[in-house]
Amino acid sequence: MANRARARKAVGTYEDRFMEALRELSGGGNINVRNLALWEKLGWGEDRYNITKERLKGKGQIKGGPGGTICLPQSATAVKPKPLKAFLSYSHRDAAIKTDLISHLAPLSRLGLVEAWHDGEIETGDKWADAIKNNLESADIIILLVSVDFINSRYCNQIELTRAMEREANKAVVIVPVIARNCLWQEEPFGSIQAALKGAAIASFRDRDEALTLVAGAIKEKALAMFAERNAAKTR
Repeated sequence: MANRARARKAVGTYEDRFMEALRELSGGGNINVRNLALWEKLGWGEDRYNITKERLKGKGQIKGGPGGTICLPQSATAVKPKPLKAFLSYSHRDAAIKTDLISHLAPLSRLGLVEAWHDGEIETGDKWADAIKNNLESADIIILLVSVDFINSRYCNQIELTRAMEREANKAVVIVPVIARNCLWQEEPFGSIQAALKGAAIASFRDRDEALTLVAGAIKEKALAMFAERNAAKTR
């Protein structure tokens, strides 16, 4: 009997770990998760993974999704929250890198995680200063595309960055510095914030797509963590 009790406890522990990892990777149920991604995160053998997954399916705690994915039951029925709004602050001299970054963030929009905004979306007849201010104030994430031209830009540095740091200090927004080109950025107001790519510059990569894929991945992880935190706050 004691052995059976211990076995049941062990299975429960595996199930708890499985569910915890699934909630983390799905941002609390916002997206479906590939089996391979969850399996790699758990680091289990194939048998342990499949046994635990089937037990949880049998209990109705997880569901299968399209393309061999899995999700929490509410993912298919609950009204999902709006994507996080990301404001992209950049110097126009880095417009080419900005354009490529926007392209790499597009899959996050299709997942319902992040919608990026930049001043290129201002339409003819709009008051550009008002459009920038409104989107800066409503952003959940502010991406700083940093270069020497960004640092030397009065508008980027004194207006957009100043307000971004004020909102970050009030925990109203998350700032993600992305170093576009090598420069002396560590002493800037955002210098204490961990930059994407661990501070390496996109321009230093031989393959720009590789760098931007890593940046998009980091922003995805940040967005999932933010969704998970918000979902946890709702249940308290």
